Amino acid sequence: MNIRDFLARQAVFINHAIEKYIPKGIPEKLFDAMAYSLKAGGKRLRPILVLESAKAVGKENISDIIDIAVATEFIHTYSLIHDDLPAMDDDDLRRGKPTCHKVFGEAIAILAGDGLQSYAFELISSNKSISPEKLLKTINLLAHGTGIYGMVGGQAADILHEKEKAFDDIEFIHTHKTAKFIQSCCQIGAVLADASKEEEEALSKYGLYIGLAFQIQDDILDEIGDEKKLGKKTKKDKEKNKLTYPSVFGLEKSRKMAKEYIQKAKKEIEILKNPQILNEIADFIISREV
Repeated sequence: MNIRDFLARQAVFINHAIEKYIPKGIPEKLFDAMAYSLKAGGKRLRPILVLESAKAVGKENISDIIDIAVATEFIHTYSLIHDDLPAMDDDDLRRGKPTCHKVFGEAIAILAGDGLQSYAFELISSNKSISPEKLLKTINLLAHGTGIYGMVGGQAADILHEKEKAFDDIEFIHTHKTAKFIQSCCQIGAVLADASKEEEEALSKYGLYIGLAFQIQDDILDEIGDEKKLGKKTKKDKEKNKLTYPSVFGLEKSRKMAKEYIQKAKKEIEILKNPQILNEIADFIISREV
């Protein structure tokens, strides 16, 4: 199996699901901004990980958790809208298209991000097929992985280093701003598939390790990646004096560290029923060019 082809097909599948769940209402400009950012493309890795983690522990029918998988992409999209704002990374392009605030203005972009975040949890809690206990745990995992003890906390630490040099723990930054969200997606898949405690723990560790490798590869691509392929400006981390693995360890050691995380991730999921696709996703993470 060609993992790139597989992920491309899965992204198309997720895109169709996103179309089904995109909220509509007034003020139209707010909902247009949300839809614009959701439809901007991307790897759709987080919802794919929810689904593939569930399959890896034996879940065959995923139709009852598609909405939950989509909700993780809503949260990811909210984070990208906010990341691109002038007060954060100040980017004009995202995936080769003008960023949300460039099209709709800063105020509407902020509110579009806010709307996507809250609607994601509304979507999850509206699921009628999954037990309330599992939905509650899903919401808790996702809130933890993307909130003050996860993505938001990591982003704050990243900014504090960039603006004030007040935070210098690179592992904390990468673990929280990227890895914990990816970890929560894998663990959610386990929860929704009635995984055993051991399987859930394995997927949780797998998610953490591939999340760290993912962010290291992002750091590397910002240094040496192709702007046309990435759809955004490169070398911004160095310009803003961000704390990255290449800036601390150099490119070669960063590549080695990313590979080590992937090896650890694959080791964790040896106990699963169907780990093949997750193994290939792990390998893809450090070979990707976008």
